[in-house]
Amino acid sequence: MAEKRVEATQTSVITKKDVRKAYIAWHAFAETSLNFERLQALAFCNSMTGILKKLYPNKEDLSVALKRHLTMYNTEANWGAVVNGITIALEEQVATSNDEETKRSSAELITGLKAGLMGPIAGIGDSLDFGTLRPIVIGICVPFVMNGSVIAALVPLIYQVLYMFICGDILSRVGYEKGKDSIMNILQSGKIHKIIDGFGMFGLFMMGALSATYVKITTPLVITTGGGNSINIQETLDGIVPCLVPILAVFAVYFYIKKFGPHYLRILLTIVIASLALSFIGVF
Repeated sequence: MAEKRVEATQTSVITKKDVRKAYIAWHAFAETSLNFERLQALAFCNSMTGILKKLYPNKEDLSVALKRHLTMYNTEANWGAVVNGITIALEEQVATSNDEETKRSSAELITGLKAGLMGPIAGIGDSLDFGTLRPIVIGICVPFVMNGSVIAALVPLIYQVLYMFICGDILSRVGYEKGKDSIMNILQSGKIHKIIDGFGMFGLFMMGALSATYVKITTPLVITTGGGNSINIQETLDGIVPCLVPILAVFAVYFYIKKFGPHYLRILLTIVIASLALSFIGVF
């Protein structure tokens, strides 16, 4: 495999600039041409068009290659860039090989590899990018925004744009340079799971700290005993566990989501109605 890759690279007209242009096209249109029949296939095919025109000057071969990338495809756009790089490497092998059997098997491998990798890659990208890193960045910026920082409000957007572009660009080049073995090494090494777990633990610490700091629930209740002594319920609760009521509220929402699902609108309306009712009767 390695020898064939070297030979393909030597005889191909594909350059690093071409690989980057293909990634930019994918990055720009991955989420703009979705449809229920093919999902991201149009965007993927569009990103490969410039590469395929260089590899297949014959119109018939170009037509076959374009149709190959119009089959249903859907993955997380950022980490999915590695599949673009791998596909370019395999298309080089198809275009530069003189062995018909190699061409046929490589063409089948392209379709099978895309179908096989889009699920695991989406799982990595969604878990790391949107389920872990972005909430951490937003959580760090929230305190500064609440203190009036305009720059902190823009940081999550700037981070998202720069991170996804740089990370995707690197992944597409790695996929191209290493071929199909690159993603196999990533998936089999177990390192990605350690990274996700590590950031996940850090994210839990951040969410816990934010909950304790910014969820404000206090009770004005005071119990007066027969001897004329007063017991302040809030001070008593704080003496047992500081911020006990806010953390109970956070856990109540968490267990509701865990049991019944992420019905955020229902949760929000329930919190608003309960807050108004309890405030009206003087409990909180």
